[in-house]
Amino acid sequence: MKTLLASLLLAASFGASSASDIETHPEPCTVRAWVRAEDLSPDHISRGELRIKVPRAECANQIASVALRLQLDEFGEFKYLKGGAIIPEVQPSNQSTPSEYADWMGSDVVYDYQAHDDGLSDPALWAVKAEERRAWTTEATLIENNPDLSQPIVTAFTVAVPRVNYPPVVENSRRYLRGPVSKHSFSDLGYRYIAVVTFIDGRTEDVPAGRTTFVPSSQTNPQQMPRTWNVTFEDSDCRRDTSPTMKKRDEDLEKCLPEVHRSAFAAEITLDEGTVAQKGRSLKGRVTVRRTKDGSTTMSDLSVKLVTSSRDHWVQAAAAAGGDVEFYNATSGLCNPSSVSRELCAESERFAHVFYENDDDGKVRPVRLYSVTTSTTNKTITPAHSHLDFEIQVPHDWPTDFSSYYSSNENQINFYLSVLYSQDVAECIRPGLVSEDEMETADDAAKTEEGLWDPYTRVGKPISTSRQQRQMRLQATVPITVVRGGPVPARPIVHYLTPGALAPVLRSGAHLEMPASFPPAQPVFTVEALANTSARLMQPGSTDPYQKHQQFMNITRLRRDYPDPTRNYQKGNYAGVLWKKKVVAEERGILPLRTEGVDGGEDQLPFSFAP
Repeated sequence: MKTLLASLLLAASFGASSASDIETHPEPCTVRAWVRAEDLSPDHISRGELRIKVPRAECANQIASVALRLQLDEFGEFKYLKGGAIIPEVQPSNQSTPSEYADWMGSDVVYDYQAHDDGLSDPALWAVKAEERRAWTTEATLIENNPDLSQPIVTAFTVAVPRVNYPPVVENSRRYLRGPVSKHSFSDLGYRYIAVVTFIDGRTEDVPAGRTTFVPSSQTNPQQMPRTWNVTFEDSDCRRDTSPTMKKRDEDLEKCLPEVHRSAFAAEITLDEGTVAQKGRSLKGRVTVRRTKDGSTTMSDLSVKLVTSSRDHWVQAAAAAGGDVEFYNATSGLCNPSSVSRELCAESERFAHVFYENDDDGKVRPVRLYSVTTSTTNKTITPAHSHLDFEIQVPHDWPTDFSSYYSSNENQINFYLSVLYSQDVAECIRPGLVSEDEMETADDAAKTEEGLWDPYTRVGKPISTSRQQRQMRLQATVPITVVRGGPVPARPIVHYLTPGALAPVLRSGAHLEMPASFPPAQPVFTVEALANTSARLMQPGSTDPYQKHQQFMNITRLRRDYPDPTRNYQKGNYAGVLWKKKVVAEERGILPLRTEGVDGGEDQLPFSFAP
């Protein structure tokens, strides 16, 4: 009984102590912050508003002041092979091939990847580095004197931008990195609003408040004159898959269809309005294909696509200086162009659903992730009908050509020509391939009936033959420049990497005039700790296709498991969309309409309601 009583007294004492601790050490107050603001642009004042809210009522009088900071952060990282370093080759082994491996890989050879994979994570062979460049920071106190935050506070600010073109934000999601990582480059940038909250106890906290982007001004008027090129269709030099299986496929192709026996093709390409394309307008032209060398391959299909690529020139220069002469071809953005990259833009169709006025608008105008397809319809061509007239719509949020500190956005039009080789060559490359002779001689009705028994053919469509199994795709490229369009500024605009370039200024209140002067941008560089960079880029793993196939669902969760300085570059609310919501709410009478004039107002058009 005494033991039980002692236990109860001890428990009561502990409970009282715990309660006392809770009362003595309450949970710290927290703050939430939002920014809605116009996009930044040169020689312009962007208006914005900061909203501050405390989640708990007891914290309403615990805030001494709030400042708002805007900063431009840029990032680059690389992994290249040190001069003279050699990665061990993948070697054939004496193991037997798992049947499921041979089926989907098309090979009965098993390779030993261990030495090769160990080399990919050997720090003696690789140079790795990650660096962040804070181009500028501007800050102003917007709320002070211990305000009453029992209700959210909204306060105005402006950002005055000098006559300087800063880079736009291209939404460039970091790819998941699954070890081992081979040659690698990555870059990113972000404009971030941060609320700097000072509590009455002296504690300060940086609270993410949103992100924005920059809209550079065009420097030249597009010369709308036709331009013609003569180009050659070539096999791509950008194959990144150098696995033994792919090497064997290339060897089989050369054995069964030597390059000297293949036809050669060229094209005359004409763009109706030259090489400068404007966002929101059509890019029209014609491509005519001709054979320049007789051979056994024949022209089949032709397609056209507008693509953009990011060239990490900072990394490529470092790799070349470090002795990795093959780094450019292994990592060049030109070898991995994108037709889905988009600039951060409030006019993007992916935000259109936010501005639907009626609930039924979405049924008429379904939400699409990307604004407009940039690929023409594929066309079958023959020597007698070997041209294609194309028209490509350049979306409003398509990336413009711009060179930043770590990378450059570059645009081009890719022309893809599919050529056919014979069934004999196809069977030589892949023994046992079913002959398509029977299907080639069948009429459309027979092919349509056959398609009803094929799970991958659309109802009412003829079944596809094995043409795609005996095709090669060749490519020709024409570089173009994509610009925003609109009038060229009367006064010259300076590129932000020009020595002595000026930085924006954030001010409290609704300052509608330009400041008397702007401060010079003073970039600050920070090199990431090598241990953190290595955690991302030197992680072990296997390049064995079979093991990668088996572990497909166990993809490394980079953004959760590893340090990443760019983690917040593209996180948070986009201030431009929130500002546009305010403008639309004023137009619809939801908010009172306020008219304000600002310096440089004619250079940036107001938001318009997305159709």
